Amino acid sequence: MLTLLLSSFFFIGIFTFYNFKKQNENYHDKRLIRKEASTLTSISYFLKSSTIDADKRNIYQLFRFKIHEIANIHNIDLNIYSLEGEIIISSNKALITDKLIPKTLDKQSLKDLSENKERIKLNLIQNGEEYLNSFQYIHDHKGNPIAIISIPYFQLDETYKRDLKSYLVALSPIYVILFLGASIMAFLLSRQITEPLRRLSQTMHEAALTKKYVPLRWHSPDEIGQLVHQYNFMVKELEKSAALLAKTEKESAWKEMAKQVAHEIKNPLTPMKLNIQLFERQLKAEDPNFDEKMRKFSASIVDQIDTLAHIASAFSDFARMPTQNKEVINLANLVENTVGLFDAAHVHLEKEIHQALILADHDQIVRIMNNLLNNAIESIPADRTSEIVVSLDKVHSNWQLSVKDNGEGIPKTLQKNIFQPNFTTKSSGIGLGLAMVKRIMDDLNGEIWFESEENIGTSFFVSFPIHRQNS
Repeated sequence: MLTLLLSSFFFIGIFTFYNFKKQNENYHDKRLIRKEASTLTSISYFLKSSTIDADKRNIYQLFRFKIHEIANIHNIDLNIYSLEGEIIISSNKALITDKLIPKTLDKQSLKDLSENKERIKLNLIQNGEEYLNSFQYIHDHKGNPIAIISIPYFQLDETYKRDLKSYLVALSPIYVILFLGASIMAFLLSRQITEPLRRLSQTMHEAALTKKYVPLRWHSPDEIGQLVHQYNFMVKELEKSAALLAKTEKESAWKEMAKQVAHEIKNPLTPMKLNIQLFERQLKAEDPNFDEKMRKFSASIVDQIDTLAHIASAFSDFARMPTQNKEVINLANLVENTVGLFDAAHVHLEKEIHQALILADHDQIVRIMNNLLNNAIESIPADRTSEIVVSLDKVHSNWQLSVKDNGEGIPKTLQKNIFQPNFTTKSSGIGLGLAMVKRIMDDLNGEIWFESEENIGTSFFVSFPIHRQNS
């Protein structure tokens, strides 16, 4: 609205300028025509009453006195040229001296005059002076041209510029009032349009944060009302989709977990079944090796039962991970004590730090250490001497724990799945160890990542936020 208003004022100014200029040009052109007509009438009357025959050879004799009289009567300057375009006589010699008019007419002007047989008008600039110049033939009593009369017109005043300025100054207050009115109207209209959009945007933002979708109310059936109606419809459909998705994901997670539990439990049950069947067929009470076979059978069954108990404990721990008993822990002592338990496996601490305070669950941190160290030990081939280095360093505002081994490394194709539940690179694992560590670190607002090269080794890094005690 404001741009349109300013544009209209600009274009009206341009149109008015050219209109005023055109009217000024028309005024002076008509004035020159009137002077031409009256001057030619005077010349025609003079030639009829003159005792000297009008001839192109005696033009100077004819007009040397009369030209000044005619010029004074009509208040103009008169110049007479020969038919060849040479100046013969002028009522104002200063025009020739100051080179305001040409002494010789150009060929194009002579050609235009001869073709038109009437008058030509030229807009000329001579010595920086802009003026009009009219050229016509002077005819004798037989109608034959005998000379060319030139009437320069220097009275090209530009009063139209003052008139234009006065007009625009008078118009400006009206446009100022219109501009202010349009500004107020534009502000009110924009507020009326953008306010519901702002509320809609705010509601959508809050819904995204709180996951609670609230329908909007709009009582007018206008474009905003249609938008609000579509938004409310979308909200209902979104709630249905979200509920269905949550239900589907929950069922899918339980199905996957049940599938994994069944698979892991089935593995030890199969050898247990085979052992019992074999024991039933082969073992006799009178067998002299009865006690030894019974002992081996019992040990095998106990072994498999322990495996089942381990599987059940692992899934149980993974299921109750969110429950934490956070306390201030000196991570340095915990790391040192844990590393001391693995001396036989060639695990050593790179350097000692006396105090590294974090806020976490003690048992969960022990579980993280055990899991990382056990994984490091199990990754080393039997034909290679294990070298496992544990270090604890302060990095920015975190304590960074690293466990570096010289094992087989993790293939690049498997690295993206290393923290996924149920994923394992070991034949005897159930794939929950690193998944539990990842969940623990997420709950502590920490991080866990790794760097690995095949046949060289793997380094796991765990970053804990530093706990700062109140002074």
